[in-house]
This record gives sequence, C-alpha cells and structure tokens, in this order.
Amino acid sequence: MLDTKARVLINKPVNVLANLAKTLQLKPDQISLLSFGVGILAGIFLSFKYDKTALIFLWASGLLDVVDGQLARNTNTSSKSGAFLDMILDRMVESMFVLGMVIANQELAIPVVVFLISVIFNFSTFLSAGALFANTGIKSMHYDNGLIERTETFVFLSLSVVLVSFRGQIIWLLNSLIFITGIIRFVKIYFLLKRSENNNEYEVAN
Repeated sequence: MLDTKARVLINKPVNVLANLAKTLQLKPDQISLLSFGVGILAGIFLSFKYDKTALIFLWASGLLDVVDGQLARNTNTSSKSGAFLDMILDRMVESMFVLGMVIANQELAIPVVVFLISVIFNFSTFLSAGALFANTGIKSMHYDNGLIERTETFVFLSLSVVLVSFRGQIIWLLNSLIFITGIIRFVKIYFLLKRSENNNEYEVAN
C-alpha cells in the first residue's frame, strides 16, 4: 500500500544511485545480491543487539532493493529471472532479520514463527496472482497491491526494534495484517478464476 506512495518520495535518490550503478557497469542482479548481503548483516547485528546499526542496514538493504529494479529499467535489462531472484532474496532478508530478533529475544519465538507462516501464505497468493494475470505495469510480472507490502513490513519491523517493550505486540499486529492481506488476495483471485471458468463454460455451451 505504501510502496507506490513511498516510491514517489525517493525517486530522485533512487535514480541517482541507479545511474551511479550504471556508470560502474553493475548489473541489476549484482545490486540484488548486495541488497541481500546488507540485509543479512542487519539480522546479524540485531542478533547481537546492535539495534540501531541493524535498522540502518535493514533500510539500506531496502533502498538497494529499489535501486536494482530502477537500474534494470534504466538499462532495459528487466527480466523474469531478475524479478524471481529479487523476490526470493527479499523474503530471505526478512526471515534473517526476524531470526536475529529471536536470537536476541527467545521469548519472541512463537510470534516470529507465526510471522513466517503468514509470509508464506501471503507470498503464495502474491505469486499466484503474478502467474495467473497479465502484467500491465512497469514490473517484470503482474504486481498485486495489498494492505501490507514491503514498506509496511519494514516500518513494523523497525517499530518492533525501537519499541522494545512492545516488540511482541507489534509482531502480532504485523502478523494479523499480513494474514488479512493474504486472505483478501486469496478471495479476490478465487472468485476471479471462478468467474472466468463460468464465462468459458457459458461460451463453450453456446
């Protein structure tokens, strides 16, 4: 939900970084891997309770994650393989970050496991939408917007780090919103497919 709005605010610095990467002859996949490495470091720092450093690295990873896509568009090298790599590495960064959180605070194990379950469910509906519907946007596949996207996830994870006393409650709230996002998308896709099937049956019958 915030991804599109937030993108407008950072378009200029993202373009500057993308052009710098282009000048350095870096490829989008290399930026994706750099984003992944920085994100993994965020989780490691969090596990050692270097919370401020962890947040800096988390958001740096998020910024690089936007830069790789912009670089691909600027160089006309957008590809499905790049989109696939990007999406998988994004989920790994989020997983490693919450793993670092559990290492630092083991009492958060249950809400973090539920977080991972909610992400699997929501991501499955997202990928299904991408596979089933035609792409009409600038991304490499159909992008189905939702209540909770990557920017919102980063905001909630950041709040959980800053507001230590409410860390568990914040993760549970994030889990609920991710599940709601997945359920809304699941219902929408299911009924769109049913409508399409019924239309096909009607056309065949006539």
